[in-house]
Amino acid sequence: MTAEEADLSLAWTAGDTVVRWSDEAAGSAVEKHYARPPHVVAWRQDGETLVLVIEALNTQPFTPVDNAVLYRADGSEMFRLSPPREMSSDPNAVFGFYTAHLGAEGVPVLVIATRAGDVQGRLDVRSGKVLDTRTWR
Repeated sequence: MTAEEADLSLAWTAGDTVVRWSDEAAGSAVEKHYARPPHVVAWRQDGETLVLVIEALNTQPFTPVDNAVLYRADGSEMFRLSPPREMSSDPNAVFGFYTAHLGAEGVPVLVIATRAGDVQGRLDVRSGKVLDTRTWR
């Protein structure tokens, strides 16, 4: 996180199954528990603190899943994100989100696992859609 997000305190490290955050501006303290370690990205956009949690994929066997949630600072759910299944002629070939990172514009870039390889796309926070998908790496 950058200095701009200094009012958000995120207590999570890779491998943890509990994600905690608090936002002084919102006066909130949130704790979320997961069965397997998730991936977490937090940022501020349009004056609002947002936390994206990518729940770990179940790779045994790969099963299509909507495994990413966008939260407000107070812990309320904005969107449960669905990977764009129209990327493949077989919707079951799109498994779910693998990871995410902040892109150059400060907006999350999500990586989607598919049977044909990984795809990345930019998150549109207003609609909850993943846009501009293309092959990752």
